[in-house]
Amino acid sequence: MRATYFIAAIAIPIGFILSCETDKVGEQNTECPTVISYSAEIEPLVLSNCSSSGCHGTPGPGKPALTNHSQISANASQIRNVINKNPGEPNFMPLGGQKLADSLIQKFGCWIEQGLQDN
Repeated sequence: MRATYFIAAIAIPIGFILSCETDKVGEQNTECPTVISYSAEIEPLVLSNCSSSGCHGTPGPGKPALTNHSQISANASQIRNVINKNPGEPNFMPLGGQKLADSLIQKFGCWIEQGLQDN
């Protein structure tokens, strides 16, 4: 009987300690495996889909200009929201265009998660 209590007294704390090692705190998001470059990936994405069409090249009522890092980063959450919508939904972007590829939407989200770097 003493042996059973002894084993339980050892096994329970060890089990508790081992369970703590599997916590996901600090784990890197696997959907964002690399650092996203603003100049190589985000700026061309926004300029070709938002600014070059004339929609967000200059500011207007309800439409911010999206031509540089400060403008794009200031509106990043809103951009992410509207590019995640489906055609036909209110405020879907790019207006009159097709939904962006999931990989591009994911890349934009990763850039936000990585701190909106101007790199």
